[in-house]
Amino acid sequence: MSIFTLPLHPRLVHFPVALLLLGALAVIIYLWKPWPWLKGWGFIGLLAGVILTLPAVVTGLIDKSPIEQGTQADQVANIHTTGMFLMWALYSFATYLMYIWRDDLGDRGKRWRITILLTLASLLLIGATHFGGVLVYELGVGVQ
Repeated sequence: MSIFTLPLHPRLVHFPVALLLLGALAVIIYLWKPWPWLKGWGFIGLLAGVILTLPAVVTGLIDKSPIEQGTQADQVANIHTTGMFLMWALYSFATYLMYIWRDDLGDRGKRWRITILLTLASLLLIGATHFGGVLVYELGVGVQ
């Protein structure tokens, strides 16, 4: 259990997950079928998701601290945490590239780089959230 009365981490993760996945989908569609409204919507979704991930990370680390080291829950939590940090770095880098290349996204190489980064980040996000679910639903972490 966390130092808070209610664990905050599960309450803060859903919006960033949705924003990142939907933002990535919108950007990837825009890169290969340039519907102008998707560019802005996707970029804003990614940027908001990257920013809103920070409080989720902080509360996740706080909620992770009481887990006894060396246990199965600790191992799963470490996989979850590592996956989320990698996911955040990839989404952040892709969002940065979207910003600096905003006027030159017609270049095929740039489109492929952003597409690959967003795809990898999305796969990591899906995998890491699975391990978060294992922590709660199978191992009972944070459940009273």
